[in-house]
Amino acid sequence: MKSAKNTVILTICLLVLSCNTYKRDPFYFRSDSKYKDESFWIDNFKDEVFYACLKEGYKNDSIFKLMGKKDLFNASEVFDFSEMDSARVLGRKIIKKMPPPFIHIDDKDITGMNFISAACLHYYASRELDSIAKEAYKKHAKMAKENNKF
Repeated sequence: MKSAKNTVILTICLLVLSCNTYKRDPFYFRSDSKYKDESFWIDNFKDEVFYACLKEGYKNDSIFKLMGKKDLFNASEVFDFSEMDSARVLGRKIIKKMPPPFIHIDDKDITGMNFISAACLHYYASRELDSIAKEAYKKHAKMAKENNKF
């Protein structure tokens, strides 16, 4: 009985000690070449999708002009135009497919309102976008490799 109790305690301790927190540098937009790898490219692709989603949802360029006074948005120089366009098309699709809001507020008119920022943010964090971005990166890497052969 004592050995079973010790085994359970040891197993719990190992599980607790083996769990690491998610470590990611939130400020990885640096000029160091080590930051311009696959994950950097994928994050930039996803960023383009997110911004296109917001732009399509709000349909108000003045918001982005105001943001542009302080915000560099993302390091999209890692893309060519066709890659940026495919990311932006994905972002626009999210808004176009978004269903009407599921809530009703009695004392507030919510006509024309929806969960724009939440929908864009949730898609940004989705596994679906992760897999799409990884496939896009594979195409990008293949094209880059072919172009460097000359």
